[in-house]
Formats: sequence, structure tokens, C-alpha cells
Amino acid sequence: MSKDKVLPEYRIATKIDRVSSEIIEKFNEYSSAPVSDAMRSRNTLSNDIKPVWSPTPTIVGSAVTVNSSVGDEILVLKAIELSKPGDIILVAGNSEPYTAYWGGIMSTMAKAKGVKALITDGMIRDLNQCRELEFPIWATGVTPIAPKTDIPPGDLNFPISIGEVVVHPGDLVIADEDGVVTVPQTLVEEVSRAVDERNSMEESWVKEINATKKMILKEGIDKLLSERIVQYY
Repeated sequence: MSKDKVLPEYRIATKIDRVSSEIIEKFNEYSSAPVSDAMRSRNTLSNDIKPVWSPTPTIVGSAVTVNSSVGDEILVLKAIELSKPGDIILVAGNSEPYTAYWGGIMSTMAKAKGVKALITDGMIRDLNQCRELEFPIWATGVTPIAPKTDIPPGDLNFPISIGEVVVHPGDLVIADEDGVVTVPQTLVEEVSRAVDERNSMEESWVKEINATKKMILKEGIDKLLSERIVQYY
């Protein structure tokens, strides 16, 4: 370590706490929307991070977090190596939007390791190869420009900021065609109960709609409108 620097060029945490397989199995029953509702829209990544191919399956797993710079792939490659089956790699910090972080060979290695998906606020390449591998990716775009290598600083398995959300290593990640939501490990059981309640309520709404053809929430909407100046034509 240089005497005039406080932190190393790269920081790598090799061990993280992950959510249990029971929690993963439970959240596999959910989509991202009710989880976002349960979190009052917090921890929902910005919508510029989208699936790069469709139809994209719903993916649930523990976060392996990478903070990188200028399309630097060195810690992304290390993240694949250190990941466990069922993990989801999140890569943040793309300050050069015309450079990819990820490509087909990375998708091949990640799938072989049992990694479930990549989520990044940067770009990827080799879209056709990734799609043929059926390796799910959420990113901001696609480019043929290759990643760079060894451009510090960077962190692996430290907290990151991605899509306007702070994500800690090991946080639960739910991603589908609607978007990406994360849940801190300390909240997974509470969120699960809230989602079950929401899903049960919506199921009852659907049954009532089909049985009565009535508008759900009509009384509440009419009450709110009665408190406004409204003219009907």
C-alpha cells in the first residue's frame, strides 16, 4: 500500500452472507411488481436498466456486487470466479457508456458456474450469443466495443449504487420483464408476508371483477373526486 493512499486499488471480499434456499424458493413465486409495492417503490432500479432479450424469465437470487470504472472487466471476471450457483451479479459504475462490461464468453463462464443473471447500469455486447445461451441480462444497452482491463479503483462484494438504489452483497434480487427490485436480507420475511397479503387481495379483486363486472375501488375514486372541482360532460 502506498503511504500517501488510504485504500487499495481494488477491494475484494471473498465471502458474503446469502439468503437461504427457502427464501429463494418462496420469492420464486412472486413477480417484481408486488415486491416493489411492498417496499413502497423503494429498492426498485431505474427503468433504463432493461432485459436485453425477450422473453426474459423471472430470476431470484443473492447479489454479488461489483463497482467498476470505465468499462473495466477485471473485477467482473473475478466476480464470476467467486460466485456460487444461484447468485446474480450486479455491476455498477459505468462512466463510459460506449464500452461494454460483459459479453458472450462471460455469459458462457457465468452459466457454467451456475450464475443466474447479470444486472448492470452499463452496456453489454455479443447479444446474439448471450440470447442463444439463454443467459438473462438486464443492462442499459448494447455495443460492440470491448471492455477494458485493470483500470482501478474497483470493489467486489462491497455496497454499490446502481439504478439509484444502494445494494449490499447478499441482498435478495428479483428481476423480470417489468424490472429489478432488491430486498435487504433483514427485510425478506416481512416483505414476503406483505407480498402474500397483496397477492391475496388482488386475487379477490379479480374474482369480484369477473363475477360482478364492477369497478374495483370505485367508492374510493368517487370520494377523492368529490373533494375536487370536477365537471362531467
